[in-house]
Amino acid sequence: MNLWRFTVPLLAVLALAGCRGVRPTAADGTARLWVTRDRGSEVIVDAGVPAGQTLLRALRSKATVTTRYGGGFVQSIEGLGGSARHHEDWFWFVNGLAGDRSATSYRLQRGDVAWWDYRDWSGDASTLEVVAGAFPEPFLHGFDGKTRPAAVRYAPGLRAGAERVARALETGDVAPAGTATAASANVFELVAGAPHLTAAMRSPGSGPSGAVRFSFAGPVSALLAGHYDRKFSSP
Repeated sequence: MNLWRFTVPLLAVLALAGCRGVRPTAADGTARLWVTRDRGSEVIVDAGVPAGQTLLRALRSKATVTTRYGGGFVQSIEGLGGSARHHEDWFWFVNGLAGDRSATSYRLQRGDVAWWDYRDWSGDASTLEVVAGAFPEPFLHGFDGKTRPAAVRYAPGLRAGAERVARALETGDVAPAGTATAASANVFELVAGAPHLTAAMRSPGSGPSGAVRFSFAGPVSALLAGHYDRKFSSP
């Protein structure tokens, strides 16, 4: 009797069953890596990277990088280097939230949008805590694997668009403007007026652990189609 003929299929079935029983973790799957300059106006890298690795390692996998201060901070990407004299340097965001640590200490989670931008920081180095162009982040994946509840609020006549946004943000908390929101919630406001997408911390100075407030006016279809990607704010 050829036992091997029966053993091989059995092992395959057992292996498949074992795989089905393993749940994916935050380190499985992929994250997105953007490298830009001048507040997103020029795209240098746009690529998928495996989750689970550090932000710096992911960057090194897609670009030529030099570092300083013992390797913990980026000096140059693709030959574009920081200059204290000219107030220009590289800064990173994950899901639109400004980093609060070395890039060697942040480990990417599944679904994260990691964004490096080279810019003149003389006017905003201490105040730029969140940018809008990673939308629908940080509503979906938060920062460092920690997410917040989301609330959508809308001006009169904009309920249909607000419900579309709420589905994209995976929240059922949709209500007219002025309806109270939990202090811990990320808030998206759909308003009337000239087209724009802006983002701010609900409590300035709270860093990436704080809640955000987004304001948007314009066609929701354009927002959901990614027309505002990689923009710090618009206009």
